Amino acid sequence: MNEWTIRPLVFGTIEVRKEQLTTGLDVGLPLTVPYLGFYLTDGRRKLLCDTGINAKYIVDGKAWAGSPATGGEDWVLRSLREVGVEAAEIETVVYTHLHNDHAGNCHLFPKALHVFQDAEWKELLDPLPSMRIRGDYDQSLIEELRGLRCQRVVGDVDLIDGIRLVLTPGHTAGSQCLLATTNQGVYNVAGDTVHILPIAFPRMTRMTLMDGSDLPVTPAPEHWGPAVPSSLVYDHYEWYRSVYRIQSELRGPEFLIPGHEPSIVGKVFG
Repeated sequence: MNEWTIRPLVFGTIEVRKEQLTTGLDVGLPLTVPYLGFYLTDGRRKLLCDTGINAKYIVDGKAWAGSPATGGEDWVLRSLREVGVEAAEIETVVYTHLHNDHAGNCHLFPKALHVFQDAEWKELLDPLPSMRIRGDYDQSLIEELRGLRCQRVVGDVDLIDGIRLVLTPGHTAGSQCLLATTNQGVYNVAGDTVHILPIAFPRMTRMTLMDGSDLPVTPAPEHWGPAVPSSLVYDHYEWYRSVYRIQSELRGPEFLIPGHEPSIVGKVFG
């Protein structure tokens, strides 16, 4: 089986309140987290997971929920070049889901195969009223994706040797994780099923920020269970099942790569 390396790429930042990501904990605590993409290669093939936020979604320096944010095309292209890759070299783009901060720059990769869950495509086509209010999905992505070479998958699938996609609904109907086999083991790129590590490991007492500094955080009470949902979960039954599955299949906490985790900036996995 092929062995891959995974490089988190910073495609922008957003300042949120921590209770938006770990509901009920650390109310009012500001937390800057990255918009992340992930460059994966086995030495021959070049794959990108998620494409970050498009600058048009940042209005007057603010994005989702009026949060201060940065990002856009320049961030994506610069981050790729920093690891020695041009956008035209990316052969496959996998989307953990199609929210505008994960699929906002799909147009930068016209030569690539774009892969997402069929359930996610249907949610993009017909989002719930609450999703429209929040602006989670950008309807202009529909025509953009229709103009690209796309592959809709259904459920769990072995996409490429050493790359497996696993359906993990809850955050959205078609959220999926990317499992990559490396020389250290199988890593789970979890998207927004797990935004940050304390969601899946709720007894954590400290977080590492993007600059490497430590932030004390409040551990969840034992009776809250083995996971704490964010405020961005649309089906809690499905989400808990997805997180239980992720937790049960990890070799250890170090093999989980959340979708907005600040501590992984600058690291290489595998």
